[in-house]
Amino acid sequence: MLSKECKLHLEKAGETGLEHMCYAFKTAARLQLLVPALLIHGLAPRLFTNTASNVMKDILKDRKNDK
Repeated sequence: MLSKECKLHLEKAGETGLEHMCYAFKTAARLQLLVPALLIHGLAPRLFTNTASNVMKDILKDRKNDK
């Protein structure tokens, strides 16, 4: 069912399709939750000053640690 490119990507990531999907959905949810914080920060820069940066750094750090 999966293309060769998909299988290669999953192999390179060291994950099953389900694991990869769960990680992608979790990451998407975390990023979506940042949208309100970023909109509020745009209107009131004193609020949520580091929230988006911190979450994005955590996502990248988590990904590097999974390898």
